[in-house]
Formats: sequence, structure tokens, C-alpha cells
Amino acid sequence: MRKRQKKILRAKIKEMKSYFKKFGFKKAILGVSGGLNSSVSALLTVKALGPKNVYLVRLPYRGVTSRKSLKDVEKLAKNLKIPQKNLITIFINKPVDASWNLLKKFKGSKQKLRKGNLMARERMKILFDLSKALNAIVVGSEDKTEKALGYFTLWGDNASGIEPIRDLWKTQVHQLASYLKEIPTEILAKAPSPELWKGHFAEKELEINYFEADIVLSAKEDLKMSKNEISKSFKIPKRKIRKILERAKIGQIKNSLPYELKY
Repeated sequence: MRKRQKKILRAKIKEMKSYFKKFGFKKAILGVSGGLNSSVSALLTVKALGPKNVYLVRLPYRGVTSRKSLKDVEKLAKNLKIPQKNLITIFINKPVDASWNLLKKFKGSKQKLRKGNLMARERMKILFDLSKALNAIVVGSEDKTEKALGYFTLWGDNASGIEPIRDLWKTQVHQLASYLKEIPTEILAKAPSPELWKGHFAEKELEINYFEADIVLSAKEDLKMSKNEISKSFKIPKRKIRKILERAKIGQIKNSLPYELKY
């Protein structure tokens, strides 16, 4: 296992170095939440470019983002030897609330989700503006599971210049993080949460277990197994498999956007 993680790490660092050199950039900027994905992306970026060339940006929303998340980012930054001036914090309440006050009158059944999406898009808007100011590339932190399930905000957390871990399933990201000693144990033990509202947890919202999702999606994609074969081989109930694959249809739609008309 350690040999495999070492191989993944070496390959990703090499590819990141090549990407930045190809496009003439020396600096990177990341939105860091205190979660696993952004922590792993940050570590890979630091190993590729060096800590002085990496900016970590916390973009909390007061009343939703936990103090623990903010502290976890500080610990990560310390482990990665990020200079103090490269750790930036910008609260997003004012711009998000300004947009929401204009839009909330348009009633719908998903008010909480709509405001959460505004937060995700505001964060990416800020990151891209800072990237221009700092002459840096925005590094994303989406994994293969989130992409396959469409579990992201369009033009929000799926927007970036480079995605270091998008080819890794959620469980693979966790395995890699466990191998990397710089990732704080508090982050490793944390349940996945976008923190778009209080008490927001990814698996609870999706009603899907990530471990089972990875098994089903990888078996379907890599091994071309049928639902019956997956259920029998991995002892996963068919109703759970159906739910995961139904959610993956949303992913197919979101990942195909924008659709281009051709003549």
C-alpha cells in the first residue's frame, strides 16, 4: 500500500511541476476548508512548488463555518510551513448576504441549497480575483467520487485551473492522506462536509455512503460489472446500488455542461 501511495505522490508532483512550467506560472492559490480534499490538494501543491509559492485562503461564512475548521487550516498551514502572509482569511457574509437579499424573494423548495450554492460561487469568485492579483493558478480539490455523483456547485467548487485529485476516488484520497504525515489527524478523522449550512454533512445530504459509492462506481466503470454482479460480489443491497447509479446520472448531466450546439 505504501509503495502505491508513494508512486501516486511522485507522479502527481511531477505532473504539477510540468503543468506550472508549461504555462509559465510559479505560484498557486487554493481555497482551504479544513477538510480532507483541500488539505491533500494543498500538500501536493506545496511539494510541487514550495510553501513560499502557495497561498491558502480561508473563506468562512460566520454562523456556518466552525471554529474547528478554521483551526484545522491553521494547523495544516503550520505543518506545510506556509508563510503567515500566505494564509489569507476573508469572511464572505457580506457579498453572499447581498446576493441572497436580492434573490430570496424568488421562492422555491430549495432555499437552503440555493444560498449554499451562492457561498460556493462567491468563494470561487474571490479565488479567481486573487489569482489575478497574485499571478497564481487556482488549484481545485474535487475527487472522482464527487465528480461522478455530481456533488458540486456548478461554476463554484468545480471551477479551477488544475485538479490534482480528480482522478482519485474518495477512499483513495483518504488512503493517500493517511500516508502523508503532514495531514493533521483531526482532518483525517473528520466526516466530509461542505459546510454550506449548519449541520451539513455530505453523506447525510446524499443519503449515500462514500465507501459503498466508490465500490459501485469503480466496479461499474472499471470492471464493467452489472448491478446484480456488484450486489453479489460486494454484498451491497440492490436498492443502494440503484440510488448511487441514479445519483450518478445527475453527475453525467452536470459534467456535460455547457452543452455545445453544433451544425
